Amino acid sequence: MKSVVIQGIKGSFHHEAVVKFFKEEAVEVVDSPTFNSLVKSVTSNQVDYGMMAIENSIAGTILPNYNLITKNNLHIVGEIALPIKHNLLALQSETLESISEVQTHPMALLQCENFLELHPDWKLLAKDDTATCAKNIQINQLKGIASIGSILAAEMYNLKILQENIHDITDNFTRFYLLSKKPEKIKHFNKASLYFTVKHEMGSLAKVLNILAENEMNMTKIQSVPLTGSVFEYSFHVDVVSEKKGYDHYYKSLEEIRKETGFLYILGEYIQHKIEI
Repeated sequence: MKSVVIQGIKGSFHHEAVVKFFKEEAVEVVDSPTFNSLVKSVTSNQVDYGMMAIENSIAGTILPNYNLITKNNLHIVGEIALPIKHNLLALQSETLESISEVQTHPMALLQCENFLELHPDWKLLAKDDTATCAKNIQINQLKGIASIGSILAAEMYNLKILQENIHDITDNFTRFYLLSKKPEKIKHFNKASLYFTVKHEMGSLAKVLNILAENEMNMTKIQSVPLTGSVFEYSFHVDVVSEKKGYDHYYKSLEEIRKETGFLYILGEYIQHKIEI
């Protein structure tokens, strides 16, 4: 059985990303308190894979995670874009009228402001990740207290869903990378994540982007990241997708890009996960 480490505990959105990615395949999910400890579990061969959030459609990119990937020579072998659906969870005996306090992750509070403003008497307490708050309510039988979390968390910790889909913005997605210590050859891959620096010359980045365009590679993301050990110098992470059959144009673009960059690493070649809204 494959093992996958997640940041947080079971019932979190990281856990849900694993479930959705592997579908019917049985996997062992391993908890990890931080992204740093997640990476250590992968690099030390304690697990087969790590599932790591890399960006949210509202909050943006999680920049430190790019550094963790490159610094530890991890490889991207898959991705999934998960719709983030927040629900109000509490003990089975609770109702909306009996709730006096909501404990959850601060980001969940921010993303559910409109709903929470309808209940001005509720005390809002920012705590650990959403799943941990849900688990604590069940373990400690916290009456009058609700958490905000996933349907998976409600199922795992036997909590009642007092109100579904309380998030402000419907199209709220988090994209996750499936990471491995070793690269994997993915059949029929159509997406690649590239990591490079460009020469300190005018138009050097534009040259790289033109190469991708000329070879019919669709750039879905570009992210600059401060280059470790340098002052005001940046590396670039670029995701490219191609729907063309065959890979000649892809390999041709890599060959041309190498001539225009200080270095070029292929962080992963995998299958794009298309978002279904």
